This record gives sequence, structure tokens and C-alpha cells, in this order.
Amino acid sequence: MKDHACLVLGIGLRAQARASDVQALWLRAQAALPALQRFCAMAVLQGKEQHPALRAWRAALPFDTALVAVPGQDLPGQPVATQSPRLLARYGTGSVAEAVALGAAGPASALLLPRLVADDGSATLAAALRRSGPLNCCLAAARAATESQGVTA
Repeated sequence: MKDHACLVLGIGLRAQARASDVQALWLRAQAALPALQRFCAMAVLQGKEQHPALRAWRAALPFDTALVAVPGQDLPGQPVATQSPRLLARYGTGSVAEAVALGAAGPASALLLPRLVADDGSATLAAALRRSGPLNCCLAAARAATESQGVTA
């Protein structure tokens, strides 16, 4: 089986977030990392899988991706770069977007892009790179989770 680099976007969403907020963050991420044109999975905090902004943005993407829901108990201990006191108190991590990206990318991952924040603060986006793993690692993991836990893939 071939190994590949797997890029995972971590997305944090408040209730008022819109698809246009997530799209603007994606465009900023592409500007920060010019080689970034696609990713194999996106990760959100468990319970945010059906957020209207995420669903609308995902439907508008020109390529398919897996959606991985990361349980809240997996956030503390992720090596995030951002240290928001509010998020530390609420979730045990300084950045939900960074922590879910790293959590979904797995133990061989590294933060590629620290969180970007929407102008109104309603959404955040970060990117993690799984350095190597089996081909389609994120897609395979998301499909397995779908079958066992109801996670969207």
C-alpha cells in the first residue's frame, strides 16, 4: 500500500457562522499556502457535523472530502499553536480548529497552518498534515467511523 501526505482542515463554528465565512477562510488559507488547492478531509467538533454553514460550504466544493467529527474529550493535549483563554476554559484547548485538525489527522500529524479567524469571529480554520499513512487514510477512517458511530463521510 502506498503512503501519502494527507491534508486535514479543522473548522470551528459558532451558531451564527455562514458558508461565506468558511469560504473566505479557505481563500485566506490558499493565499497563505499557495500549493494548497485541496484537502482529503475536514474535521469539526462532534455535534457540529450538521451546521448549516458547513453543509452549504461543503456542498459547494468542487471535490469530495470526508467529514470527521472529533469528540470533545480528544481536544485537550493536542499540540496547538494558539492559546485562547476562552477556549482553554471551555474545551481544554487553545484552538478548536487546530485541535480537531490534528486529532483527525492522527498521531503522525503536524500543524501546517495555525487557525485563521473570520472577520466576525464566527468561524475558524486550521490545517494539519498527516506526514504519512496508508493511501486514503482520512477517507478510510471517516468511512469506518460512519459505519460504527454515524459520522458523516
